[in-house]
Amino acid sequence: MRTVVQIVARPGPGGRTVLPVVRAGGQLAVRRTGAASVHLVATAFGPLGGDDAEISLVVEEGARLAVRSVAAAIALPSRGEPLPSAQRIRATVAGALDLRLEPTVVAVRAHHQAELTAHLADGAVLTATEQVLLGRSGEEPGRWTGTTRIERAGRPVLHTTVGLGPGEPAWLPPVAPRAYASTVHSAAEGPADDAEVATGEDAVRLPLPGGWVTTAWGTELHRVVGAVDALSPAADLRGTA
Repeated sequence: MRTVVQIVARPGPGGRTVLPVVRAGGQLAVRRTGAASVHLVATAFGPLGGDDAEISLVVEEGARLAVRSVAAAIALPSRGEPLPSAQRIRATVAGALDLRLEPTVVAVRAHHQAELTAHLADGAVLTATEQVLLGRSGEEPGRWTGTTRIERAGRPVLHTTVGLGPGEPAWLPPVAPRAYASTVHSAAEGPADDAEVATGEDAVRLPLPGGWVTTAWGTELHRVVGAVDALSPAADLRGTA
């Protein structure tokens, strides 16, 4: 199934944010749930192998947008020929975008590919999180491949790919985490406020120009998410929520 979501946030009178474009079709619907926030709502179970979702987010200068989802996504294998499912998020940001979706659970034999590509203007602010769990309770893990690309004014800030699960080159038991979480924060160009490297148990925060990226991995998702939160500067995460 092909899913397309388009959201445009634009500054309105009195400093408000207006959403002149909110479109969705396929497996997702969009609901406005606050002055500058929307939730993605699944209209079908999945994604299944072969499904493809493209989410386009545009936040104009002076606008802010928080994007959430109402429930975890369960990536399931295709019935016939093994095919990956895909979710591609394309963000063009001149204002402030806070992107925090619920976790993705990848069932056994499924392969889910997630991409976030963000093009930031000089004064833009981006906070984006990713949470992944391989396998449901009592089953073997699925496979997840996540790629994040962030550019500011045409210059690369971050480009990374993480592969987890059977078939991924770096996933070799006993080094085989089933849970993964990451938060990236990027503000105006310049030195990061928290430029030093910080570490926790199977977690690390690395500096970026004007921000940071924190990742953690382990066996239980709630512990991994807690490790990311513990290393992520709380003031920066207030964002547009």
